[in-house]
Amino acid sequence: MNPETIGKNIRDARRRKDMTQAILAERLNVTESAISQWESGRTSPDLSLVPELCGVLGISADWLLCVNTEKRAKEIEAIMKRVDDLGRNGRRREMLPILEEAYLRYPESSEIADWLMGTTKDLDRKIAIGERLLAECTEARYRISAMQTLIYAYQEKGNHRRAEELARQMPGLWTTSDVFLTHIAKGENYQKQAQSLRFQLLNLLYEAMHYGIVYGDDETEASYSDDERAQVAKKCVALFELFFEDGDYAFHHGSLEEEYLDLATWHARKGETENALDCLGKAAAHALRFIEYTESERGSYHHTSLLFRGATGGGDVGLWSEQNSASDVLDRMKKPAFDSLRETPGFREIEARLTAAAGEWHVAEK
Repeated sequence: MNPETIGKNIRDARRRKDMTQAILAERLNVTESAISQWESGRTSPDLSLVPELCGVLGISADWLLCVNTEKRAKEIEAIMKRVDDLGRNGRRREMLPILEEAYLRYPESSEIADWLMGTTKDLDRKIAIGERLLAECTEARYRISAMQTLIYAYQEKGNHRRAEELARQMPGLWTTSDVFLTHIAKGENYQKQAQSLRFQLLNLLYEAMHYGIVYGDDETEASYSDDERAQVAKKCVALFELFFEDGDYAFHHGSLEEEYLDLATWHARKGETENALDCLGKAAAHALRFIEYTESERGSYHHTSLLFRGATGGGDVGLWSEQNSASDVLDRMKKPAFDSLRETPGFREIEARLTAAAGEWHVAEK
């Protein structure tokens, strides 16, 4: 047993309980100096104290004493695979209880904490887990993930000062790993890194255009008219057409589905039936292609477009709903904006195509 590791485990568990060394010493009927000695790794607690220490801190003796670490690692790996499989099929409601139980069993696992933080919708829970990761975790990827989650959570809670404080600690756009890895890469690796950078920049630009203007915050949204937001949707479509050729959209079929749905709604409200049906048909086509890509092509897809030639389709797809994209479009088609189109042959034909493919996601396990 390594005294330094045991000491670190005691300190981490104590902090998770928001407990001072003095309070822990009082609960165990030892001196505060003894707790300090344990946590610094200079001494270890007597074995007779271990059961009581674990009870007070809510940890297992195996974890405290670093017993069966290989077994624990395999158990955590199995849990994460199960959670990942559920997430890739949009079954996020089933993920939460699994992660909550795992977090209680393995409080030391930064991976479980990170997944739970990203899955729960409880803002206070997100913040508590994120702040704990920042205080205790030294692994860069989990710290960055925690900061990213905390920025949005604090912003939504109205704590703009803390959100901005954390945001200013993040690297700027030109000091990210994607930029540096592209600049230092050579030969064939340079092409791969450059493609990755283009993909990241495309996603950032699309997010700034779509979410920053089509949705925006209360003040931003109010400053754009429906006609202006429709113009933004057209620009988003043009953006993807600029980057890709011959329908080589892969991951971004999902984004195009959303843009064409917004345009179809806009045209329908203006009474422009032909244009509304055209955009609705394109939204349906992209929804169906997104299902094909997500459920069968994702692992083997390679781009053919000039800027991404040979690159894979864009990695894992985050599915936030159990229902697939055909079901999403059908739900949008129920909105009052489409009432005037509902009995037209074109609308019925689109509805029939989507209904045949609607249902839950069926993403193959890795």
